Amino acid sequence: MKEISITTELIRNSRLQDVSYCIREVLERAEDDTYITFEKADYDLRSRYAYQDISFISNNDSGVKSIAFFLKNKKNIVIDGGGSHLNGIGRILPFYISGCESVTIRNFEIDYQRPFTSQGKILKTGPDSVTLEIDRSEYPYVVQNGKIRFTGDDYESSYVLGMLEFEEREKRPAGDIYDYGVDASLCAREVEEGIVEIIYPFCNQPTIGNILTIKHEKRLVPAIVVDRCEKVLIENVWIKHAGTMGIVAQLTRDITMDRVGVYADPCSLRVFSVNADATHFVNCAGTVTVLNSRFENMFDDVINVHGNYLRVDKVLDEKHLILEIPHFQQEGFFPVRKGNRISIYEQMSMLKLGKAVVKEFREINRKYGELELEQPYTFDREKTFCVDQTDWYPRVIFRGNRCGRNRARGLLLTSAKEMMIEDNLIDSEGSCIKVNSDMKKWYESGAVSRLVIRHNRLRRHNQVNWGNAIIDVDPGMLQLSEEAAFHGQIIIEDNDIFLGRTPLFYGYSLRELTLRNNRIFLEGEEVPSEYSDYVKAHHVCMLQMEGNTFCEMKDLTEDRGE
Repeated sequence: MKEISITTELIRNSRLQDVSYCIREVLERAEDDTYITFEKADYDLRSRYAYQDISFISNNDSGVKSIAFFLKNKKNIVIDGGGSHLNGIGRILPFYISGCESVTIRNFEIDYQRPFTSQGKILKTGPDSVTLEIDRSEYPYVVQNGKIRFTGDDYESSYVLGMLEFEEREKRPAGDIYDYGVDASLCAREVEEGIVEIIYPFCNQPTIGNILTIKHEKRLVPAIVVDRCEKVLIENVWIKHAGTMGIVAQLTRDITMDRVGVYADPCSLRVFSVNADATHFVNCAGTVTVLNSRFENMFDDVINVHGNYLRVDKVLDEKHLILEIPHFQQEGFFPVRKGNRISIYEQMSMLKLGKAVVKEFREINRKYGELELEQPYTFDREKTFCVDQTDWYPRVIFRGNRCGRNRARGLLLTSAKEMMIEDNLIDSEGSCIKVNSDMKKWYESGAVSRLVIRHNRLRRHNQVNWGNAIIDVDPGMLQLSEEAAFHGQIIIEDNDIFLGRTPLFYGYSLRELTLRNNRIFLEGEEVPSEYSDYVKAHHVCMLQMEGNTFCEMKDLTEDRGE
């Protein structure tokens, strides 16, 4: 392979002496089969001279993105940071890999000089306010006209998405808490330098001494985006913070993550990592492999694997449909193309009605498209429908990972291919594993065919929010069928499961459920006398339970006994 070396001297001697622009020039000139190395150093990524493009990233807010590493239509490229630290300044997207094959990103740390979330220690609480001590050097702000505005080098935001309370020492959401949604500006009063009273009607009074985080950014800036690629490897990369997801991949075949970290720096007082999911995979194919990684302190889930439903807006005739992207954070992302196989679903019951092949697809705009079928299909004009392209679902291997201490759930899994979840420590706030799919809100698709959950340690801390059980299967149809199951087979075996006040399993519309040889550790004193006390299942065609045992409580960090 050809070799290119990026050094601090090269950047100092470059035309604009700007890291983002220098990287842009190198990547544009790089030929296929190139190994790009970095001198180990700290590099400031700024948006001023960065590459810009309009990007449609599923489950994020679309628009113009400033990108430091933009790699498009290349083959056999390795980008090796050599342990370098990438310091984002402002709304800069570090990596966007598009239309590439056989790409490796390795040996980087990614953080932001001014995070997209701020935090403060709770000094005082009242019925409609809290008083915070905020480190102004770390989280600069201005209070004017009764509102707080968050500032920084090349950054400003008066918008607040929401707030969340964290435990300072554990760096995890406080016990049994809920989100404090804002979605507007936030009223505040500066008591003195670094002491701010936040005026808000808290439904539950926060605890003095805890940390209140204030997320003041929409879903604009993920750390790494992989779009329409093949054979991508991300290894030994530590993402300390990003404005939305750590890694998001869409329409990509065969992506592997090994020794990836998404968690707050233990040497920092910061209690949070990324502003949304650690990892997110949309309409991918081949195999999604996540190994030996650590995901903690996020504001959303560990991993989310799904496709996207398109809603049938209008049936023109038996071969021509107008399709709609129902959710605004999926606009511009059409997962269907000519030659794709699709399934047709009745929206209310989510029952599959038939299959078809796409003859042609034309985008009308970022929200609507026109689809032509190879063969005619008769639609009942009294019902509503969704379509799902079935060629792009991945096999999933999630093995040897440590995850938890994050808002919301652990693993969200909906794929029509086999998914293997094994040898992980999942210590989440809400459900450790959630199997969803819905046609009413996010429109995230994927009827599970076979999901195996084995040799894991599963524990949830929040007993009142973010899921019905430790393992939660909730497809969310508006009309539940008595005759057909939406999801296929789920096997839960040889796990250590720590049971609190919520059930071990909750679910419905499932063809087959097997629970065997699991060790169940009770956090309460009472041993359930019937399986129905800890397994809440209905509309399950076949339920098998054997060899599950209740054991004495032990620390989650001890080695698993055999």
